[in-house]
Formats: sequence, structure tokens, C-alpha cells
Amino acid sequence: MAQKNQPNVSGFSIYKDRHGRDVYYDFITKNGYLILESNVSQFNFYQKRLIIPLIAFALLLNYRIGSFYIDIYMATAVAIIVLLAFEFFFRFRFLKSLTVIPNFKPERKTSYLEQINEKNEKSSLFLKAILYILFGVLLAIYSYQKELNDIEFITMLIISLVICIYGIIYLVALAKRKK
Repeated sequence: MAQKNQPNVSGFSIYKDRHGRDVYYDFITKNGYLILESNVSQFNFYQKRLIIPLIAFALLLNYRIGSFYIDIYMATAVAIIVLLAFEFFFRFRFLKSLTVIPNFKPERKTSYLEQINEKNEKSSLFLKAILYILFGVLLAIYSYQKELNDIEFITMLIISLVICIYGIIYLVALAKRKK
């Protein structure tokens, strides 16, 4: 069961400091950034900064607006622009607003599965797993029905696979959950 007094933060670069607070460790700057309850929703949004451009790419690929057609090059350009915008706002706006812990030395690392188990209810884990897997499967079906060329089809299948892997991670976390 999710604890009420702790922020709902999980991710691959989340550590606990000596005081039990959640700290985002940036491998580039070697600094830690303290995540307070007031920053949790924004941080959770930015944690998805890598998957959102993939989803944008998948949804835009071969999209038609009247006679305007979005091909793989335009979809890739839009995805890269979205990725760079997210990274820019994350690094130069959001991280700058957090309390910096210079030269943070990560000590206690809990696995990603433990983090999502600790921070999510059982029903939430199940729902997220099912939704990720369904979205990945629907994206693969859509790609097949759209009759994409080989490169586009393989790209869409890879994106579908990545999305399904997220769902599988949540299922594994649910299976490893105690209680």
C-alpha cells in the first residue's frame, strides 16, 4: 500500500538520502536534486519525457490532415523536437527549481520494481499493466492495418514492444508484491 506521508516518486535514478528523502540523481552533473511533495506531480510528468516523444511519433506516422501527409521523416523530426523540448525544460527549468545536493553520492538504491510496488496500490499496478499492454497491442494492430512500409512497420513494432515491456514490468512488480 502506498504510504501517505511520502511523495509518489519512482524511477531509475531515484535514491534515498540519509534522511529518507527521495533524491533524483543526475548522472551528467553528478548532483542530487531533492524531490519534495510539491514537486512530485511535475517530476512524474518529466519522468515520461522519453516515452511521450515515442508515442507522438507513433501517432503521427502516416497521419493525414486533408491532403497533407506526415511521413516518417516529419514524424521523426516532431518526436526529436518534442524530446529536446522536454529535456530542455527538465534540465534548465525544473531541475533548477529543486534543492541541489552537490556531489551527491547515491547510497541506498531500491530496485525499480520495489519503488513502484511501494508507491502504488495493487489495483493501480494491475490497471497500469493492462493499459500499457493493451496500448502496445493496439498500436501493433494499427500498424498492421495501416499497411506501412517495412521501416515504418518495424519502427512501430519496436515502439509497441517497448510499451508492452512497461506493462510487463508492472505485472512483474505485482507478482513480486508481498500481500
